[in-house]
Amino acid sequence: MEKVHFAIEKLLEAPDGWRSVVRDMVHAWPEARPSELIFTLATAAADIEATFGPGSPARDDAAQAWRLAALLGADLYAMEALGLPRGRAADLETYWAVDPYFRDL
Repeated sequence: MEKVHFAIEKLLEAPDGWRSVVRDMVHAWPEARPSELIFTLATAAADIEATFGPGSPARDDAAQAWRLAALLGADLYAMEALGLPRGRAADLETYWAVDPYFRDL
């Protein structure tokens, strides 16, 4: 639950709070499995949608969380295809040298 609360807080803290949430989670939990970060983002998105009604600006943050979860999943697949280690969140930083989207976001 700690990771989900962290993600929700980051997503809702500012209009562009979503930009650093993946990077911030990787730095906060470098030993977590990357799939756990995907699950965390999906859970945060679902919780935001359950809490805020249609038309709320928070719904935009939920949409961004869903998008980030999908992009993070794509990164994991790319890491697998390249034969890169991908068992820990910290391994994502190595991939960000190849595809800097999350590093530079």
